Amino acid sequence: MTTTTASQYGRRFGLRSILLDWDKTQLLISFIILGLIALAPLFIESPYYMGIVILTTLYIFTGISWNIVAGFAGQLLIAHIIFLAVGAYTTIVLYDTYGVSPWIGIWLSGVTAAVLGLAVAFITMRYGLKMDYFALFTIALMVAMKTLFLKWDFVGGAVGMGLSLSDPGFAKMIFDSKTPYLYIALSLTVMGVIVQYLIYQSKMGKYFMAIREDEAAAAALGVNTSLYKTLALVIGAAMAGIGGGFYVMYVTFVEPPQVFDLGLNVEIIMAAPIIGGLGSLAGPVLGGILNKPLAEFIRGTLSAGRSGTTLIVYGTFLIVAILFMPRGVTGVFHSLYLRLRQRFVDGRKP
Repeated sequence: MTTTTASQYGRRFGLRSILLDWDKTQLLISFIILGLIALAPLFIESPYYMGIVILTTLYIFTGISWNIVAGFAGQLLIAHIIFLAVGAYTTIVLYDTYGVSPWIGIWLSGVTAAVLGLAVAFITMRYGLKMDYFALFTIALMVAMKTLFLKWDFVGGAVGMGLSLSDPGFAKMIFDSKTPYLYIALSLTVMGVIVQYLIYQSKMGKYFMAIREDEAAAAALGVNTSLYKTLALVIGAAMAGIGGGFYVMYVTFVEPPQVFDLGLNVEIIMAAPIIGGLGSLAGPVLGGILNKPLAEFIRGTLSAGRSGTTLIVYGTFLIVAILFMPRGVTGVFHSLYLRLRQRFVDGRKP
């Protein structure tokens, strides 16, 4: 590498360059948080708290999958949980029935969920379902799929399907310790953060956001809105399916009421991007590290009280977060970032 090339590389990827670019700063924040999560086994010995860290990491990954669909492309996909559910069932059926390794099954779960996403895109675009009608269609589809899986004996019906925990090992993705699960979830999340960033920076990502802001105007400018809405849905569905495959290997059991549930849908998929900042790069990460630990704290503190108290408090928190942080935690960080940049970089008082 010549001196000139090295200098150009340094200017492009140096710390100053990163801090002057909000998108790169968000990426840096995300990796710092994931790096801290990677150190969790050094400080956490309790299996319970380690489980919270693992699920938090998974929530970040699945939150990214929904952020691409709803945050980038602006599609009101309320029942995104259907893709996670299909991914979970695909992995466990392939493992229990056909003996396919979960290391392969997880990726096949992504393919299965992507096919479902393609079908959803085709039907909704064929009949012109947008916004509220699109959201209602996905909710109706979730209810229909829940009923189907409850009656379908091949996937265990109402009883569900579980993993045999005998003879644990790497090949079966069944471990005695929770630490391997953390690093698998962390690897998926790092992949998700990178994929999200590359999409955001690409021409495809710009088309997504053009559709989100004004679909009619984007179409008038020559953007193939049907194609790019389909791409966003398929990518988000595939990632959620992969997350579902890992989810079932971690919890070791799946049943229709568990995975076709709007409550789980809000907690595992929607809350992280909304709290963190929908449509932002760091939103799912910042929202994820706040959402799951807080939900567990509320559940552990108030579960002994009156029935429904936990949901009331958690729901109230979400409402307050939306009202007072409409751009999420990332919006707060962005305002602070701009003030610091004006003061220390641009030489102006905020």
